[in-house]
Amino acid sequence: MATRTGRGRPCTYCPRTGADVCVRVLRDDHGGQHIYAHRACAEDRSVTPMYSFIDQPKAGAGR
Repeated sequence: MATRTGRGRPCTYCPRTGADVCVRVLRDDHGGQHIYAHRACAEDRSVTPMYSFIDQPKAGAGR
């Protein structure tokens, strides 16, 4: 698990911030960017997270 940097990460599946899992990493030739989501949003889409953050998301994030 990774630690969170303190800034609100946008969810790739909904308009809210506070994403608590990484669902994909783009190839280096596409920027190598990590793509984040709320665990609940990923589960709703049957996406298995690659890793999650060890701290708790802020209240109201996700569902």
